[in-house]
Amino acid sequence: MKKNLSFYKVSTLISAILAILIIYITFKIGPTLGGRAYQIGIALFVLIVIIASKLFDKSKRLQEIDYLLHSWPEAYDNKFDFEKIHKFYYEFGPDVLKEKNFHNIDDQTADDLNLDEILKKISICSSTPGEQMLYYLLRTPKTSKDELEKRNDIINLINEDPSLRGHIQQILSNLGRQRKGEVFNLINTDATPNKGKFLLYNLLAISSVIAVVYFILFGANKIPTFLGIFAIYMFISMRSAAEIEYELSSLQYLGNFIRAAKELSKIDNPILKNYVSLINEKVAPLSKIDSKTKFIYSQSELDIFIETINALFLTRIRSYYSVINIIKENRQNLIELYSLVGTLEAYVSVASFRDRLPYYCLPDFIDNNDKTLSVENINHPLLEDGVPNSISILNQGIILTGSNMSGKSTFMRTIAINILLSQTIYTCYSNKYKASFFRVMSSLSLSDNILSGASYYLEECKSVLRILNSLEEDVPAFCIIDEIFKGTNPIERIAASKEILKYIMDRNALSIVATHDLELAESCNEKYLKYYFCEDIDEEEGLVFDYMLKEGICNTGNALKLLSFLGYPEDILSNSIRSIANKKL
Repeated sequence: MKKNLSFYKVSTLISAILAILIIYITFKIGPTLGGRAYQIGIALFVLIVIIASKLFDKSKRLQEIDYLLHSWPEAYDNKFDFEKIHKFYYEFGPDVLKEKNFHNIDDQTADDLNLDEILKKISICSSTPGEQMLYYLLRTPKTSKDELEKRNDIINLINEDPSLRGHIQQILSNLGRQRKGEVFNLINTDATPNKGKFLLYNLLAISSVIAVVYFILFGANKIPTFLGIFAIYMFISMRSAAEIEYELSSLQYLGNFIRAAKELSKIDNPILKNYVSLINEKVAPLSKIDSKTKFIYSQSELDIFIETINALFLTRIRSYYSVINIIKENRQNLIELYSLVGTLEAYVSVASFRDRLPYYCLPDFIDNNDKTLSVENINHPLLEDGVPNSISILNQGIILTGSNMSGKSTFMRTIAINILLSQTIYTCYSNKYKASFFRVMSSLSLSDNILSGASYYLEECKSVLRILNSLEEDVPAFCIIDEIFKGTNPIERIAASKEILKYIMDRNALSIVATHDLELAESCNEKYLKYYFCEDIDEEEGLVFDYMLKEGICNTGNALKLLSFLGYPEDILSNSIRSIANKKL
């Protein structure tokens, strides 16, 4: 690899020097030898520049592959544009892709589980389709083991074959991110090309060909005439490009995307045979977009003729009109191709993520009428020094009690995110994961909605109702609820909470509910297991948490301990303790 890289770098440098010498000699001896010398010199210059450009691109690709191979599996220091990353999911989604055996993670649950941060942890994507499809995967968990195993076959192949992996990464690294414009605007456009203008631009392009031939035949003494024609066409090109300025970068990116898809369609591997065949099928009717977008912008630092070609042949505006027609005829194909290409890079990220985890397991899904979850040493991927826990549930929910900051919310998120990862990327951050398929729903990170005037309690009510309304589907729900109805008074809170917990477990669901209400925890029947987290207090360090899950109900709190550690007045503390003692009596 390094020898080839050195060869192409040196060859590029020699070609560039040779091109400079040729153009220098041409204009040095041109006045003496006449127009023919200019023609030969310029032709040689163009040829050498094209060769140098190809050599440069090749060395750049080899350099990228070398970097990708040696940096694996580390993630890059990427800047994430989440507004753009979310777009494919919201613009198209599973219905457009005709997905089967899936469910959607709703916005509240996605926010509760910090899905954007999870994506940042997993992703090493270098293209916009890759990032968008990774997010799409995380929002659409599967409920079919067969589909997840097919994903796993590709992920394993990517992990085990560095050469193939580097090739895929290099292709999509060349595609890169779309920093400007939005390719979905082209896909969803209602624009109808003006046939009269399109015909005019084509006629002008033909006349440019005639002008170039005229220059070649009559030589350097006609340069002023040619430059005049060139100036006119440059003006027309700039005016026409201004009409579609916003779409031009998207047009270029779409062309680069089609070229990337065509490169991926050449991969020869038995495990990827069906996947590559699908890419081939989808890219075939779109392949003309490749040729029609090649000369929109420079493709490398040495393509100095692109602007000239654009000016002479009005390629930008003509390409736009042509490509819009192709997109309109093949919109569904293009969306599905976008999904296939992006998903392949998402799988590369998953393979990298697995290698970066301290440990992981493949999920074992149970296909029966029981609602079950059994995990050993389960951990949260966003925690660098997370404390693993184990638990087993069979047709029962869990009531979690414990002090503030003891780990209740983190534990619930840990379970939920691992259910999600198991049903999306077939990966669980644990030593063992055996479970039913679930639909994950949560009510955790709520707040007052100041702009709408909604109170915290109203937001709680809506959030819990959203869960209750989803409990009649075939796939069981897995609900996590933190501090149910803490925005209202304790009498009504406990009464309503008891009925809600019973309602959930009488339906097709499992739930983990965290509460500070000991009365609620003690009143729950055999349908709920009781677990808790607790802490100790150290005179120097303050509250010390072990974050270990324990069976039973936590009968102690840390609120007064924390006040004492922070130095609250003794009167407040002693009176508070006395008040609690009197209530217990």
